[in-house]
Amino acid sequence: MSDAADMPLIETRRLVKSFGGVHATDTVDFTLKKGELRCLIGPNGAGKSTFFKLLTGQIAPTSGKILFDGDDVTGLSSFEIARRGIGIKNQKPDVFDGLSARENLWLAAQFDTDKKTADQRVEKVVDELKLASFVHKLVGELAHGQRQWVEIGMVIARNPRLILLDEPSAGMDQEERIRTAELLKELNTNTTIVVVEHDMQFIKRIADIVTVFHRGKILREAPVDVVLRDPEVRNVYLGRTEVA
Repeated sequence: MSDAADMPLIETRRLVKSFGGVHATDTVDFTLKKGELRCLIGPNGAGKSTFFKLLTGQIAPTSGKILFDGDDVTGLSSFEIARRGIGIKNQKPDVFDGLSARENLWLAAQFDTDKKTADQRVEKVVDELKLASFVHKLVGELAHGQRQWVEIGMVIARNPRLILLDEPSAGMDQEERIRTAELLKELNTNTTIVVVEHDMQFIKRIADIVTVFHRGKILREAPVDVVLRDPEVRNVYLGRTEVA
């Protein structure tokens, strides 16, 4: 009998999303086990962000299936998907600049619970992400890295079982990227995470397995060191420069 920990948390079967005659995702078979921290890489337009939007119900697939913890969630709304426990930080900011960091976190936390529990979730997120020094500042006044951490905190505040992060280190300086990598590894002790990222050094800090998208399909899926030395991957995405 299979160990429950080896059962897929998220699985797609021949997932297709077409825009006109273009397949943004093309028959994608993807499996993610509970407790994984997976990175998705690929050139711009490879289908990574579209794939995230399909998993979270922001757009509906043209064909194929999406299973979450064994249940068919294909075609469910983003609200229904979120209630089932999938949280996402999109590439574009999704915060309220005129509210404090704490108010943003609280609005996210009270999505599916009462005020007392929302307050408890916010305090936990502030502690986990070490946000206390700026939690009462307006988000519009925060540095870029701090805004990114607030956005990640808003995802965590909903207490998801699966976290999807689209370029969480974008625009950060080296110190901020290191802190964010450490944060994600800590979160991964309790939560399954998928990260879309372009920064190869950041990926090497956090990933065990990397999935490479190219032209809407999965090109490779292997341990990070294997992927980063794959000639075809370097050709389509990294270029021909060896990654140190």
